[in-house]
Amino acid sequence: MKFPSQIFNPLVNSLLSVFFPTSCSLCQSVVEELSLGVICQSCWKAVNPFRGVLCSLCGYGFPSTNIQSATPLCGGCRRSLFLFDFARAYAPFEDPFKEIIHQFKYRSHPSLARPLARLLLSVYQSNLDQLSADLIIPVPLHKSRERERGFNQAIELARHFAQLTRIPVPSRLLVRTKPTKVQAGLSRRERRINLRGAFEVSESGKIKDKTLLLIDDVFTTGATINECAKILRDHGARRINVLTLARVIRG
Repeated sequence: MKFPSQIFNPLVNSLLSVFFPTSCSLCQSVVEELSLGVICQSCWKAVNPFRGVLCSLCGYGFPSTNIQSATPLCGGCRRSLFLFDFARAYAPFEDPFKEIIHQFKYRSHPSLARPLARLLLSVYQSNLDQLSADLIIPVPLHKSRERERGFNQAIELARHFAQLTRIPVPSRLLVRTKPTKVQAGLSRRERRINLRGAFEVSESGKIKDKTLLLIDDVFTTGATINECAKILRDHGARRINVLTLARVIRG
């Protein structure tokens, strides 16, 4: 997959990569173009996007392709666990994509936001009828976590994605008001309890009767997305779609 630069023209991009080479954060090879961030072309190409049969609502990737239904539903959607209307992700949350996201999220490499946003764009364009929206809403971090990390990965993704789609991203429309424990390692029920009351909408009038596109890096159990969807729905959102880089698939 090619990730053309949105800042430099191809000639300048190539010259800068020659005179100021960067090593790939995964394999230590030289990164061929600045537009690739800190990941080389070979490592980007090793990311395998979702193929085969997906849940028609939440986009869960079924391990087996031997499914006959034209609109298959995963167990969660059959039990109506999710409060959003439609969700898709670019790829399963597995290496090397998992490590690329970790480099972006935890290793202070916000330069990866641009190429990652282009992956989101490919999913968006493939599901345009379902994912089109009036506003983009990045999943917020609590201000203490954002200070600790230095940036909010969902906001960076949303900003670059908005440049590609021209969909507005209202500033701090959805806010995280309660610091919560790290979700990793918690069960679905514990995640749900941990997130209860963690989000607020700053201006209800801006989302009333709107179709919203929630953007985040990883869809794990859906607890965070669900809590966001709940508060947005309570404040009058008409439809809530979800777009993430990766989706955790449990065997």
